Amino acid sequence: MAWLAALIKAVLEWLTSEVKKDTKAGDADTVPQSLKERWRDRINRQLEKEKNETPKDPNSDDTSD
Repeated sequence: MAWLAALIKAVLEWLTSEVKKDTKAGDADTVPQSLKERWRDRINRQLEKEKNETPKDPNSDDTSD
């Protein structure tokens, strides 16, 4: 029965060390250039759309006093 306790303790120590490992953003996959370009195009289209819309003047209501 002591061997079972030793095995469980070893597994827990191993899992603890795995959790404590320092992971960095450099370990992550890089974002493909095509995806970056699609995002950039989408953002630029949205900015152009907002720029081309005529701003509504809040003081130009049709109601009169």
